[in-house]
Amino acid sequence: MGEKHVDGLPPAAALLRRPAVIVRHEIMSGLAAAGYTDVLPAHLGVFQHPGPDGLRPGVLAARTLASKQAMNHLLHQLEAGGYLVREASSGDRRTRVVRLTERGWDALAVIRQTELEVEKRWAESLGEETYRELRHGLTRLEELLDRPKG
Repeated sequence: MGEKHVDGLPPAAALLRRPAVIVRHEIMSGLAAAGYTDVLPAHLGVFQHPGPDGLRPGVLAARTLASKQAMNHLLHQLEAGGYLVREASSGDRRTRVVRLTERGWDALAVIRQTELEVEKRWAESLGEETYRELRHGLTRLEELLDRPKG
């Protein structure tokens, strides 16, 4: 079957793939049910935790491993849909930042609610302690991924 580690368990990277696919599917279903049918799966990277509000497009591109051109294309689509605007930063007028509109905040609320529902099911299935340990481990991994390379 699949490759396993010495301890007999599959690689963690492989184990993360299916839950990620399921969460994306649930989020897209939740958005569609709430009437946000113009949000595409590619747009979810823009909305990922902690959300895009106040961030520069280049930061969003780096967080999603997208090119700046690809991120600007996604931002343009979401801007056209009324989810966000790009405006000059208060600290540096030459720098642009993303600001969510009311529609954007509402869509983000649907995403967060869907995530909470998924988490509740998983916590009930795994048990609170195991689920809390999973979240702590993933938080530490997130911090590692946020560190500059090199």
